[in-house]
Amino acid sequence: MSVIVGVHGIAQQQLGRGQLAAVWSPSLTDGVEAALSGRRVAELPFDLAYYGRLFLDATGRTGSGTGAGARARAGTKAGAAAEDPADLAELSHEEQEELLAAAHDAAGAQAFEASATQATKGYSRVPQPFQVAFRALDWRFGPGAALLFVGAFRQVRSYLRDPELKAGIDAVVDASVTADTRVLVGHSLGSVVAFEFVRRHPRSKLDLLLTVGSPLGTRFVRALMPHPDHGASGLPPGLKEWVNVRDARDPVAFAGDLSEHWPRVRDVTVDNGGDAHAVSRYLSKKQTGAAVLEALPDLAR
Repeated sequence: MSVIVGVHGIAQQQLGRGQLAAVWSPSLTDGVEAALSGRRVAELPFDLAYYGRLFLDATGRTGSGTGAGARARAGTKAGAAAEDPADLAELSHEEQEELLAAAHDAAGAQAFEASATQATKGYSRVPQPFQVAFRALDWRFGPGAALLFVGAFRQVRSYLRDPELKAGIDAVVDASVTADTRVLVGHSLGSVVAFEFVRRHPRSKLDLLLTVGSPLGTRFVRALMPHPDHGASGLPPGLKEWVNVRDARDPVAFAGDLSEHWPRVRDVTVDNGGDAHAVSRYLSKKQTGAAVLEALPDLAR
């Protein structure tokens, strides 16, 4: 019955709740202590809603292209999506068009123009239409950004388009969030899942929705969400505060401030260094800890 519940992001299907909680909990503790200028706090009342294995098929392997969420293939190296680029050939024409449009939104015209003039290198196994797009994403956000972006795109899309998968993930979060829960933290895809929890439970009484590295503002995500404008005229029902933390170099949070779509969101920018999307870096920031302390001032005692 935890006061703080985290909802993890993409590419965690080969791990488990305990392994992820062992990263989340101390990282969030570090953030709270940073907000307290290094003063130590007791162990946080934290639990993690773990759904990653729902992205595996019945054999325990990453999905092979059929069944709930099976197309959302992503590895776990450094918490990023180690996509096999050859798998992109299996995407439907609709999926390919959506991915290319999302990549263009993320990287921008300047990056595409710069990448189009480069000699072809890297991503030799990627279907031709994606080669410039992937180089543009890496040009804009740094090496490896394209694979992370693709992993996020595919798992977010699977969650929002696969009713069976979505119901399974939502049930995990529903079971984790109790009447004692006051802070809900969502990273990456987890921020979309957390927002969906708030939308589906307008009578919940959460003091804080904390989203980090969130793709909620991106056009392709909003186009797939059941009710993307929920809470657009004010805070979504059941919430006292919504804080969004992002790194401007995070390819998953490329759309910028969420307050552009939800005016009552308090956007905060941080610098995560060379691993812009890493949950440990987001959670350990003093800005993140300060948001938690505002919702749970007793932690400072």
